[in-house]
Amino acid sequence: MAHDVSIRRYLALGSLVLELVVCPTLPGQAAKSPSSISVPSEVTSWFKSAAIPLDSTSPESGWDDLRRMESTIGNARIVAMGEATHGTREFFQLKHRMLEFLVEKKGFTVFGIEANWPESLAINDYVLNGSGDATEALDSLSFWTWNTDEVLDMIRWMRNYNQDPKHTNKVKFFGFDMQVAHVAVRNAERYLEKVDPGEAKVASTVLAPFSDADRERESAGKSRYFWQKTGEMIDSLLEWLELRKQVYVEASSLKEWTLARHNLDIVRQAVEMHSVDRSGNFSPRDQAMAANVEWILDQEGPESKIMLWAHNGHVSTAPLGDGASMGTVLRKTYGEQMVVCGFSFDQGSFQALQRGKGLRQFTVGPAIPGSLDAALAAAEIPLFAVDLRAAPSSGAVAEWLNTPQPMRSIGAIYSDSAPEAYFGLVSPHSFDVILFVKYTTAAHENPKYSEIEFRGEPLWGARAHGGRQEGHERSDAPMR
Repeated sequence: MAHDVSIRRYLALGSLVLELVVCPTLPGQAAKSPSSISVPSEVTSWFKSAAIPLDSTSPESGWDDLRRMESTIGNARIVAMGEATHGTREFFQLKHRMLEFLVEKKGFTVFGIEANWPESLAINDYVLNGSGDATEALDSLSFWTWNTDEVLDMIRWMRNYNQDPKHTNKVKFFGFDMQVAHVAVRNAERYLEKVDPGEAKVASTVLAPFSDADRERESAGKSRYFWQKTGEMIDSLLEWLELRKQVYVEASSLKEWTLARHNLDIVRQAVEMHSVDRSGNFSPRDQAMAANVEWILDQEGPESKIMLWAHNGHVSTAPLGDGASMGTVLRKTYGEQMVVCGFSFDQGSFQALQRGKGLRQFTVGPAIPGSLDAALAAAEIPLFAVDLRAAPSSGAVAEWLNTPQPMRSIGAIYSDSAPEAYFGLVSPHSFDVILFVKYTTAAHENPKYSEIEFRGEPLWGARAHGGRQEGHERSDAPMR
């Protein structure tokens, strides 16, 4: 009984802090409690026996320790890689290493990240053609979370891989997010100016709230009615684009028309996100990200395979707030063709935003007793993967894994005044595989990272992802 009271205290504290930070605890989450604060010995023993020990998180460190992962990945077309924070060096390095493995050993040719699609095209141009500069391309993505040495190293590896003439199947880089619209607006307007100057003037009026970063920022606080009407007008633009497809393609190319159409889709998705009550409602964004992943795969062809990089809350197949997560939507479409990998850690450092103080490093101690993170740490293996699909179907292990357990989840915003608040109840089986890192260090921000610009109150709403906080989603401005 004392154990149950103790764990409820952790969860209640988490609920209180989430309320104070921005977003109330999601309905039904705080009332649930794990089966026990003590992890059954059978669970610890199973984690230890089922673990795939890994030698290193460092990229370009060989494949010997990853050979057992070949059967874990199987014939998956999508491997979705999560993260328990947006600022952990070892998570970023391990995902880079997994990308190398998937490309070299499993035939993956597409990489997708939780960042805006239009802005990502500059990085794709760099990795494919060497156009521009890697640092500048990454900086133009305007997501501070990914503007790190670790991600830059991965982009440079992709470029080096593509430069090798032996590698005929090149690796591409795309974002699948849609929180910012003004770059997509510029792209769509340029296309219309080329193929239909008269319609371009109409589009310019409709898309005026997104004409540049300042206008988009100013428009963020407008009424839901405004955004709904704007959405209807963008629907009309999309209908016109379809109606005039043949004429426009003849004046340009099918590829240019397709890209212009998707830029307008991105704008429509951003408007949809603005037009709903976003208090605990992640569904428009996650639905859009899933749709964008599917669009990318459709463009790349039926044999294409993609590795996704996002927060645990997005890749998980558990519900997200009042709606479905990206992982849930993709699972319905791709089924067993998708492998979902969650990331967990016990203790260490990471970078995140502190309200009023900007980006800084934080350090946390061991995971709370009874949590999934603590159970993984009890296996006493510093770095490993475990395939939860191979778990027993009955008995103590099955019962524990089928019961929601506390798991640490940190987004873009963190406060070290209440570290227990950053644990939420998670069904372990919302991941197929978990990669565990015992000790972590903070990601290394690039010297030229874009200014972190606070846009109103709040900039990034700290929200609970099915009980897991993922702090970069905002109520009125994008993650930067």
